[in-house]
Amino acid sequence: MSSRRPNNVANLTTAMHLATIDDDECPDYDDVMTRSNTSGSANSRWQSPFNDPPPPLNPRRQVRRERYVYTYNLVAGSTPIQFMISVGPENGKPEPGEYTFKLSMKVNHVESSLCDPEKLKLRVDPRQLDFVVFVFPGKASLPVGALWSLRVWLRTKNICHRVFGDDELLVGKDLDFNSIGDASFARLKTPNQNNQVYNAWVGSAPVTFIVSWKSVDDGWYEYSLEYESGGVGGILFDDVKLRLDGDPRSVSFTIYTVPLTSTPPGASHRIRVWMRSVAPFPTDSRANGSFQMPFSESFIYQRIWKSDAFKLGAHLDFGALGSKVVLGFSSGAPSTITTTRAEPLVAFGASPPRKQVERTAVNVVF
Repeated sequence: MSSRRPNNVANLTTAMHLATIDDDECPDYDDVMTRSNTSGSANSRWQSPFNDPPPPLNPRRQVRRERYVYTYNLVAGSTPIQFMISVGPENGKPEPGEYTFKLSMKVNHVESSLCDPEKLKLRVDPRQLDFVVFVFPGKASLPVGALWSLRVWLRTKNICHRVFGDDELLVGKDLDFNSIGDASFARLKTPNQNNQVYNAWVGSAPVTFIVSWKSVDDGWYEYSLEYESGGVGGILFDDVKLRLDGDPRSVSFTIYTVPLTSTPPGASHRIRVWMRSVAPFPTDSRANGSFQMPFSESFIYQRIWKSDAFKLGAHLDFGALGSKVVLGFSSGAPSTITTTRAEPLVAFGASPPRKQVERTAVNVVF
């Protein structure tokens, strides 16, 4: 009897405690919410009803990376050009090690990348580098005065290292494209929100060129050029990236083709694409010795793409290939190949089959 008495006492105590809880009046819902909001406004920190500590925050580690951009300005002919040289350490810190050098050019608020990135190892302060940047006229080209050669040298401790070189830097102001013999120019037909449509004649074939762009980064746009003729078209380029300070619709393009000697005649052409932007008016009339009226617009051009293998033509005479050429002949209408994929019905919640059966049916149409 004595061994069971403590358990009876404990049970009696628990029952009395529960009875006390049951007799308490249940608090009103509005009162509880009012007290909760009042306490929350007084103390905005999170409090657990179980007096547990708040969950720890998960802060992200902030990694600081540095790169250094050197800017050089010059005037090529009558065209102001700005060159930017980016020097980026691999570890993001100005310490001895490997660095990546990048070169870009800015002409009339349009920036483009030049040359391929170069990697060099530096044991000098990357924030105190000295570059030698210069251009000189290239070989004779059309239009006249557009071709320049570019050189960029790094000079440290009286020792010079050539970093960049480009012999096809084509840029100029108010270029005379009419001096290009046999050139066929595309004309702007429709300027749209994200593209511009040009009509042209390539040889004897009517061709439509479509220049499109899309924003890829802060101020950077990716340009593409498509063509269509006779219901067939293709993409000439889709990876030209340019950075514009203003609206991309404010610039236009000069697109032209030049026929090449080919067999059959009229089947091969050169194609050139230049970006054209309105040049700013000089703030000082003494800069060129004359006053320019507002209606005398001036344009700055820079070539962004070229190809010497644009194969297209109309009314081509393949008989001119010679007597040794053997031409194929058609065997009739094409055969239609239809591919069907048999997919069994899958019950709701079941896993799809891993393998799929393919059946091919060949229908020959005569």
